[in-house]
Amino acid sequence: MVNFLNSDSKTAALVALGVMAGATFPLIDAAPAMAQQFVDVGNGYWAQPYIETLAAEQIIAGFPDGTFKPDQAVTRAQFAAIVRQAFDQARTRSAPNFGDVPSSYWATEAIADAYGQGFMSGYPDSTFKPEQQIPRVQVVVALANGLGMNASGSDNQALGVYRDASQIPDYAQGPVAAATENEIVVSYPDVNRLQPGQTATRADVAAFIYQALVAEGELPALAADLNATDYIVGYDGSGSTPQAVPQTVAGVVPAGTQIPLRYPNADGVDIVVAPGQTVATSLEVSGSLVNSANQVLIPAGSSVQGRIEPVEIRGASITAARFVADSLTINGRTYNIDAESSAIAASESVNTGSLEGALITGAAESILGSLLGNVDLGSLVGAVIGGNDQVTSQNAVIVIDPSQLDLTVDTDFNVGG
Repeated sequence: MVNFLNSDSKTAALVALGVMAGATFPLIDAAPAMAQQFVDVGNGYWAQPYIETLAAEQIIAGFPDGTFKPDQAVTRAQFAAIVRQAFDQARTRSAPNFGDVPSSYWATEAIADAYGQGFMSGYPDSTFKPEQQIPRVQVVVALANGLGMNASGSDNQALGVYRDASQIPDYAQGPVAAATENEIVVSYPDVNRLQPGQTATRADVAAFIYQALVAEGELPALAADLNATDYIVGYDGSGSTPQAVPQTVAGVVPAGTQIPLRYPNADGVDIVVAPGQTVATSLEVSGSLVNSANQVLIPAGSSVQGRIEPVEIRGASITAARFVADSLTINGRTYNIDAESSAIAASESVNTGSLEGALITGAAESILGSLLGNVDLGSLVGAVIGGNDQVTSQNAVIVIDPSQLDLTVDTDFNVGG
């Protein structure tokens, strides 16, 4: 349960998350929960509701200058202090005397609690490495182990939602599967990648802790209309467990096969480029491809890496573009492929409705300005993406709907072998 009463543990946690290195005092007093806002966690920041709620509950805190520093790395000692503040688990084992955690160290008691409650462990050389930055996978494992979570089904099925599942260490696979099923894992900016070896930031930890408290029934789930829910792995607003990626089989994807695509994690997002541009991009398989026995060769959600490149349409006065695929990533494994779409002609006539939420290149944005006049593009487009500067002077743009690309395999290739 959430611990609001233990002032000693509160001080340790606030020192851990809210004070610059070397300081020894908390930033906020034990007081009734109230909104906590930080100058560097504004509206729209992906982790805002996690951070502000935990700060209001006095589980985490900010810095004297009014910042939270959401992208700052978290150490193992700091994480132990946060865990101690957030959960009131009983100790089930006695902590050893870690050689690198002296009795005078600020987080000694927090580390002992985190160990005794089953959240964290030491290293084989009898050290704890308190100042070591903690990887995301260790945070997830700690929460799953400390809260006694186990996956209800196959670990492989639960982990199938991650495109980088092959990077998850063997020791972590069971706990990560359990945490995933309980919607504890929050992955920004790509909900389909765990990024297990990446150092956990203060924002990451706030999100993980919040979701763990939701799983324990101690905090309410975020409202479904908040952008922050987009990064909860497996979240669908219903409280159900994530849909596992289907089991795949090895086989040949023959030439002539068409691969359905969409922009990653989003339907209806167009990409707008200028004639003559080459733009590297990744798209996503929108529907599973199966063999003659109805076994999945390429599951939906697999990533297709490639580029939008210019192509001349013979006999036409205007250039076009096509998407050329270079590789395909299935469950963390990448295959080289030879596939391309048909040409998409540039157009001198674009309506603002087709641009809503679109991703455009800087060159295309300049052309759109002359085509549309005084229209405020900033209120329409989703983002401006990169592209090279080798563009034509034509007064036209190429609008690409990834879901309409007829990406066709040119040469047989094997998957799963």
